[in-house]
Parts: sequence; structure tokens; C-alpha cells
Amino acid sequence: MAPVERELGLSRAESSLAFSLALPAHMVSLLRENGLHEAWVIALPASIGVIQVLGRLLLYFFEHHFDLHLANRLITCLLPLGLLALLAAPGAGAGQVAAVLLFVLLYGMGNGMLTIVKGTAIAQYVNRDHVATLNGALGLPLALARAAAPLLLGLLWTPQAGYSHGLWLLLILSLVGVAALTLAQRLALVPKA
Repeated sequence: MAPVERELGLSRAESSLAFSLALPAHMVSLLRENGLHEAWVIALPASIGVIQVLGRLLLYFFEHHFDLHLANRLITCLLPLGLLALLAAPGAGAGQVAAVLLFVLLYGMGNGMLTIVKGTAIAQYVNRDHVATLNGALGLPLALARAAAPLLLGLLWTPQAGYSHGLWLLLILSLVGVAALTLAQRLALVPKA
């Protein structure tokens, strides 16, 4: 596998593991743990799909106004920023609910936009002959991640720390994904000699 393909694969696997797979199964418990009223605990996870569509619409309407490569990097940063907001929420005092709401907004929009970026980034940075190979090579690891991620997050939960250990792990994995995408962009955009 070429360096660009390897980095894109890593980026895709890390971001998928970190967000798309682990958090939804634990979202209600995460929100309760962060002091949200029960009505918000039910309403926010139910609204994530709408927020994802909003993110995709924003991407659609503004895609021609931003540099594509910069947009790809910024969109992948929404998810780690959302996690930082969630990790900061317990120490935010009266701003705890606002921090959790910011997390849900960034998570929903970032996840919605990332769905498009994951598909288009591979086509942008890998030649067409290798797209199918890369998707095939990632099939089994992503399937295993989809199966293991919610379980892993649950196993990292403790009565004393709640989800914080798992959230820190997800933050690290998401930052690895952002770094891998950035490196893949640099490798793909280097002029060929």
C-alpha cells in the first residue's frame, strides 16, 4: 500500500472508530452523566440525524467558497473539538449544559460532513485504480472496529471517572485520524518529479 493510501486508510479507520461507532450506543448515558435534563437527554440524540443533514447542506452550499483541501482538514477537526467540549463540560460549572450542547452540534455536523469527506478524500488523493483496493483492504478492520468500539467504550467506563477515560482515548484516536489525513494530503499534493 502506498504512503498516501496508508495514511488515508488510517485516517478513515481512526475517525470511524472514534465517533461513528463508539458514541451512539452510549449517547444517552453520556448526556445524563453530564447533567442534562431528561428531556434534553432524549431530544439531543434524536436530533443528531437532523444536525448531520444540516452539516451536509452547509458543505453543499459552501463547498465552492473554500479550498477543498483546507475544508477537508477543518471538517475532520470538528469531531475532536466536539470531544474537547464534552471533556471540558464537567469543569464548566454553569456552562456545562452549553458545553454539552456544543459537543452535540459539533458531533452531528462533523459526523455528517465527514461522511462526504471520507468518500471524496480517497478519490482526491488516491488514483482511481487504487480506490477499490483501499476500500477492500479497510473492509475487515472497519467491520471489526464497528463491532468492538461500543464495547471498548463501555469497558472503559468506571463509576469514579464515568466515560472520561474512553473519551480521552477517542480524542487521541480522532487526532491521529486528523494527522493521518493531513499527511495523506501533503503526500498526494507533492508535485511528482
